[in-house]
Amino acid sequence: MYCEKYVEMGRKIRYYRIMQELGQGMLAEQIGITPQYLSKIEHGSARPSMDLVFRIADKLQVKVSHLLESC
Repeated sequence: MYCEKYVEMGRKIRYYRIMQELGQGMLAEQIGITPQYLSKIEHGSARPSMDLVFRIADKLQVKVSHLLESC
């Protein structure tokens, strides 16, 4: 099911990942998921657990609230 809040969160994750000069594969490996799953998160077609959102935020060095702001 399409949900705009997940699309927006995914855009933010992608933005911060690129700003950190991290490829999808590198970030995915660091947080323990596949690059394919990270791609789905970045496109808003997957709903990550809060634990995973915290791991992503930690690796990207951003506050979880920045990722969830519009959610």
